[in-house]
Amino acid sequence: MARERRTRKITVTVPEEIAATLDDWRNKGRIESVSAFVAESVRARVDRAESLSRIEQIFGGRPPLDLINRARAVQGLPPLSEEDATGDHAGAA
Repeated sequence: MARERRTRKITVTVPEEIAATLDDWRNKGRIESVSAFVAESVRARVDRAESLSRIEQIFGGRPPLDLINRARAVQGLPPLSEEDATGDHAGAA
């Protein structure tokens, strides 16, 4: 039995240059639709936040900076400084 995919329309405001880039990408066939691209991007960010939350539950808080930086290196991301590691963007997931 196929699972029904449910969606809900919402309104998102983005800077004009982002909207123009997305329109250009859609027109050039780089993305199928702006809506699908935004939905996929939001899903990736939600998945990342949920992964970080699970990691924080395991560690009883944010993982040590060296572990975060090892995970970032695997992803091809630059290491974070101690100051950078305190923000929301610091997750390794």
